Amino acid sequence: MATIDFDNVQKSYGEVHAIRDFTLHVEDGDFCVFVGPSGCGKSTALKMLAGLEATSAGSISIGGRDVTELGPGKRDIAMVFQNYALYPHMSVRSNIGFGLKMRGQDKADINRRVEAAAETLELTSYLDRRPRALSGGQRQRVALGRAIVREPSAFLMDEPLSNLDAKLRVQTRSEIVNLQKRLGVTTIYVTHDQVEALTMASKIVVMRGGVIQQIGSPDTLFAEPANIFVAGFIGSPGMNFFRGPVEIENGRAQTRFGEQVVPLSVSPDRLPRGEAIFGIRPEHLKIGGETGGTPVSLGLVESLGTEKILHFPTPEGQAIHSLQKVIGSDDAARDSTTMLARVIDDRRYSDGEHVRVALPEGKVHVFDPETQKALS
Repeated sequence: MATIDFDNVQKSYGEVHAIRDFTLHVEDGDFCVFVGPSGCGKSTALKMLAGLEATSAGSISIGGRDVTELGPGKRDIAMVFQNYALYPHMSVRSNIGFGLKMRGQDKADINRRVEAAAETLELTSYLDRRPRALSGGQRQRVALGRAIVREPSAFLMDEPLSNLDAKLRVQTRSEIVNLQKRLGVTTIYVTHDQVEALTMASKIVVMRGGVIQQIGSPDTLFAEPANIFVAGFIGSPGMNFFRGPVEIENGRAQTRFGEQVVPLSVSPDRLPRGEAIFGIRPEHLKIGGETGGTPVSLGLVESLGTEKILHFPTPEGQAIHSLQKVIGSDDAARDSTTMLARVIDDRRYSDGEHVRVALPEGKVHVFDPETQKALS
């Protein structure tokens, strides 16, 4: 087990800057997730930590030891890949113990470690099978077993669940989290799936364009996003955005959402003049009531049993048509003109139904329209 430190790490491919000013401290035993859209640099950062990519500048330390110039075999790490990387002609037992065999470990010690890992991962009855006789989830556990027997200072995992179906991903991610807690090994996990990040991590690093956007716990990133990108990327569905006026009434700041006057919890002297960008999470919108709020017509109702996702148009004149450039998401075009409410109740909603939508005080986030940074 060990701490991990990136100190102002850079990575360039000619004129292309893949990683810029990457500085991060990971505590001993942390489960740290790098998350962001495709091409944001998260896998490149992991490969530099593993020694599979050289840094262009800066340094990397594991357990206080500078490993920047060391090869992968000298960094005391174990890596779990997206495609499992199992040897098809070998048994599960041989696959798990292969790395130890290559290091010249004693055969009895290898067997002891392999059987202990297999018991931990509930693979004991599969030790004599070949990978082709296993399910995708079982193969992934074999790959984890191969990492466990190394007894490394850190686990590195590069999108290990992306080849599994949705149901198996949910099951396997809980297995990985429980396993990491039992072993207490520092883990760096890369994914593009923010739901995986929120449910698995003790610390999340949100990346975009090779730059860290925010570091924090899942709760912090959800409740206190640093900017519009983090706010829109974290959460499922992501945050709704709209533009609105900044008004000062009796020394307090407020904005308007359609017909509703919305008090703001931000100090007036922190707000820009004229207009700002506002955000609210779909689960925080209040639906119903005969008065108050803003009347809207539902455009689409997604029913997931007791949970529903309600789509409705952003109030006239308040959509942000340049939002796609700000968020960098394929969903941005929808988000600019459509808002979502997430409700959990037994009521039935229908397309075209007229309802009232209210924004509760204290749940509205405010962002600077120039810098896209959160204001508080």
